[in-house]
Amino acid sequence: MKMRLGCFGYIKDLDTIAAAGFDCAELHIREIMAMSEGEFKKAKKALRDCGIPAEVFDNPIPLDCCISSPSFYLDHFRDFLEKSADRIAEMGARYIVFGNGKARSLPSEGDISIAASKFDNFFISLLEIAAKRNITVLIEPLAKSLSNIVNSLPEAIEFIKKYEKHNLKTLLDYRWMLEDGWPLTDIEDYELYIKHVHLDNPLSPFPTRVVPRMNDGFDYAPFLNTLKRIAYKEIISIEACVFQDFAKEIREGLELFKANNIEPYHSIS
Repeated sequence: MKMRLGCFGYIKDLDTIAAAGFDCAELHIREIMAMSEGEFKKAKKALRDCGIPAEVFDNPIPLDCCISSPSFYLDHFRDFLEKSADRIAEMGARYIVFGNGKARSLPSEGDISIAASKFDNFFISLLEIAAKRNITVLIEPLAKSLSNIVNSLPEAIEFIKKYEKHNLKTLLDYRWMLEDGWPLTDIEDYELYIKHVHLDNPLSPFPTRVVPRMNDGFDYAPFLNTLKRIAYKEIISIEACVFQDFAKEIREGLELFKANNIEPYHSIS
């Protein structure tokens, strides 16, 4: 079965990801926003030249922010969101992944309603800014160890329905599904809302994330078979951050998919 297979990386990794045979790359907004105008121009050229697209970009605000904090000023970050949305739209973005566990978490004490209202204002701004560029925001269900809001696929669907925006959907990271014991049947129940998937070897201790590979001690077949059963049409991205040999390991990640009868559309032959 053909599926669109992607790999996390940075601009410097684009040629390697393409040469390995992936259909697309997944990039980090923080890298794009740290660039000067000249560097951004070079990054766009590198993306064009590598021969594969980048349609998914991660984390719309810095990971160390906290939206409910008194020091978080929406006016400042609205400008940041506008600029980042412009840049990634120029690069072909279709989706923004909103994980940001710390940033979105609400305080456990005090006037939570004020913090929740502040989050709502931020998130509505994010949705509106993304919509102007025809970009969909993907709210990521996270394990309870990372965030205290949106901790399952059912909660993600409730969250989506609350905001009633066409450019709001969800994604699935298999690591969090396993950590908190979500059933695989959730994938079938909510397939219409799932627009992206992240996969690593979930046996590696977080925050270490390594490429999933054959004979790495974990059985990926039940998960991948579920995606095949629903004829999943969107991207599955390998999300890893620790490597000994980046090029070799991501090729081995592709071999895992192929061993489970999943082939990328991109051909390097």
